[in-house]
Amino acid sequence: MNGKENIINKILSDADETCSKIIAEAESQAAQTVQAARENAKRERAESDARIEQTVAERRRNALANAELAAKRYLLEAKQRLVALCYDKAYNALVSMNAQDRLDLIGELLTKYAEDGETVYITQSDAQTVTEQWLRGFEKHLRLGNRYIRADGGVVLEGAGYEKDLTFASVMRYVKEQTEAVVATKLGVRNEQ
Repeated sequence: MNGKENIINKILSDADETCSKIIAEAESQAAQTVQAARENAKRERAESDARIEQTVAERRRNALANAELAAKRYLLEAKQRLVALCYDKAYNALVSMNAQDRLDLIGELLTKYAEDGETVYITQSDAQTVTEQWLRGFEKHLRLGNRYIRADGGVVLEGAGYEKDLTFASVMRYVKEQTEAVVATKLGVRNEQ
């Protein structure tokens, strides 16, 4: 049996050797796979960290830009309120003029804008000073209207098929349209949005 045992031992020895080689090769491949996985995970982690850092930086920039925009918008609105306040004060000064200044202003409006034969409508508060006799002084054949206008002051001129609104509110709107850009510039207000 010596021959059989030698063959069996040889087969077992060859099998052990083959198993050892397969195990060594498998362990080597496993080690390479683990190392590759670690390197891949490390690379992906670095890429992920970089993306997170970029996202955080971008969000910070966006938040800062939004905050700056909100601050500029707030400042612009405050300046626009200041411009509006200037015109409100001007209007309040206009409507609270004394009777003589008020009459002088109405006279200037009539001199500049009234045409021959127009009817002049006034406010009830101006009825004591704006009279037919006073209107004759303009030598434009102006007639005093038979009704009062609802306004804080000024006049409405009526001709054949047209009206000219020269109330203080209308005059102030016109002045505002003509001067608002200049006033805003002087106050440092621009469209910064």
